[in-house]
Amino acid sequence: MSLYSLAQAGDPDALSALVRQHMPLVGALSRRFPDQEDAFQQGCIGLVKAIRKYREDTGNQFSTYAVPVILGEMRKSVSRTLGWRSRAALNRAKAYQEERLNTTGQMPSIHEIALHAGVRPEELALLMEQAKGTVRDETGTLLSSFPDPLGENWLLRYCILDVLARLPQKESWLIRERFVSGRSQADLAQAMNTTQSTISRQEKQARQHFAAMWQDS
Repeated sequence: MSLYSLAQAGDPDALSALVRQHMPLVGALSRRFPDQEDAFQQGCIGLVKAIRKYREDTGNQFSTYAVPVILGEMRKSVSRTLGWRSRAALNRAKAYQEERLNTTGQMPSIHEIALHAGVRPEELALLMEQAKGTVRDETGTLLSSFPDPLGENWLLRYCILDVLARLPQKESWLIRERFVSGRSQADLAQAMNTTQSTISRQEKQARQHFAAMWQDS
């Protein structure tokens, strides 16, 4: 039996060995969060969950399956550390967003909004999701917190780029322009000589395809 099978069968030594083996992955992912220590602890919980639920018969590498599980647990630490800043940050974000829409007619990127709100982009994305009161959009969170291409989150970046490479060219381009370059739907509509509603519809479809491929990767 493999270590994964043994760990899932309740072997503590196998589980401990796998946790030690993949601990560098948790450490690398935790560096993108403001409270790295708390994120690391939550990430270890996510790592154990991933080990217990990983299926080797899918043919997927463990890291591909584990990254979104670990990040999901780490985001819980972000939610807890926001504290009293949450409402103030959201109010600043909304005020800046409305100001830009009124003065330029364009939606600023989430990185620009986060800068004026005084929080990190991933924190702002989480706050916006919580404020909506709807089912959490995992794809939206993922895309709004694309890792810095020059940063240390090489594994997450690799997984994202792998999915983008397998998307239809037009959908891959749209996601890159919207969530990497930070261009607004109105800007893209003008560039493509189409309507913003068309871009919005195409973006929704691209995000759905991305989500499906991410889960299957």
